Amino acid sequence: MKLQDVSVEILSQLIEMTEQFSRDEYTRNLDLLSTNSVGRHLRHILEFYDLAVRAGNTGKLNYDKRERNLLLENDPREAILKMKELIVFIRMMKDDMVLKLEASYSADVRNDVKITTTFYRELLYNVEHAVHHMAIMAIAVKVEFRHIRLSENFGIAYSTIQHKQTA
Repeated sequence: MKLQDVSVEILSQLIEMTEQFSRDEYTRNLDLLSTNSVGRHLRHILEFYDLAVRAGNTGKLNYDKRERNLLLENDPREAILKMKELIVFIRMMKDDMVLKLEASYSADVRNDVKITTTFYRELLYNVEHAVHHMAIMAIAVKVEFRHIRLSENFGIAYSTIQHKQTA
């Protein structure tokens, strides 16, 4: 399966989940999530994917310099629209490309990390990053929003799914 297909599958699972939330549920700060909301976790995933897709046009990527669009965090319909948009763009990205990745691990910008990566590598990172946050969201859904149905493998790493199938 191509990374684009995996990303579309993840975003489709997230759409399916998000469609079931009321706005109040989506934005509710939960003690279980360290007073974060499901919407905040979803916004975080979407902004990382958005930056990776945009890097396909610029050749540059910095996850630290994201917009933090509160509309995605506070309005499930806006998040769904963004996911559908990302699906379209990800499907259009057919080829791998070299990217320059920057990251800050210090208050001193002179110490920023600058490395060469690729679009596919960053798509792979976004898959793993999304699954991690989906696992956190799944805990919240199972405890706080029992009426919401998640797909069978929601928030489960693909390697874990494969391992279970061979065990």
